[in-house]
Amino acid sequence: MLEDIIELAKKCGNVIKQGEAEHIETKNNDRHNLVTEYDVKIENILQQNLLKILPEAAFLGEEGNQTCNKNGYCFICDPIDGTSNFIKGVKHSCVSIALLKDGTPILGVIYDPYLDEIFWAEKGHGAFCNGRLIKTSSEEPQDSLIVFGTAPYNRSLSTKTWEFAAKSFAAALDLRRSGSAALDLAGVAAGRFGMFWEFELQPWDFAAGVLIIEEAGGTVMTLEGDKIQNYFAKTSIAAMANHKFDKLLKP
Repeated sequence: MLEDIIELAKKCGNVIKQGEAEHIETKNNDRHNLVTEYDVKIENILQQNLLKILPEAAFLGEEGNQTCNKNGYCFICDPIDGTSNFIKGVKHSCVSIALLKDGTPILGVIYDPYLDEIFWAEKGHGAFCNGRLIKTSSEEPQDSLIVFGTAPYNRSLSTKTWEFAAKSFAAALDLRRSGSAALDLAGVAAGRFGMFWEFELQPWDFAAGVLIIEEAGGTVMTLEGDKIQNYFAKTSIAAMANHKFDKLLKP
């Protein structure tokens, strides 16, 4: 099943790589929340093919009205994580696929078509990038890059975001803002970043990446320091390569 899902992610990633958005719409009358014909096309491909791979599963995608419950299998997918990047020709977007069982991620796949990097993890079996075992960094915060998101769909969080960005900047080697939470999480898993955080993310943004980080040796919790309780609801995320970043979450 994992091999089939990896091949499907690559197929969808190639659609991203070859695509150029022509029809751009807003969601919920929010000019910051954009969707293209490629988001919808790829999500349809994902839903049709994933449910052939595992027919008993439910499906939750960013662009649809589907729902999952905490019992049984559920795929949670983002067809294009980094839609704004895709629209603007910034070649930093990905396909993200998570499989949950009884509300807990058991498989995660993230594919970056521009770098041809495929990240994946199965619960209890480690995390990989292009077949190579990956591990989170052991570096101190002051020697690490911290990457973050600005929760652009909830501008009421802006003040809190920039205050925490200032705190992160003071603690880190430097900060980055990439526009794809899934790829940021993959970057933490691969040891490229010491930490990723954002004050509000949807399940399709983080479900796959959380498992990949945990299987690579890192820790993911909310920015309030709590365990993630619900993978079907939006939440804040603090993904840390090692325990040395814990102090950033304290007031």
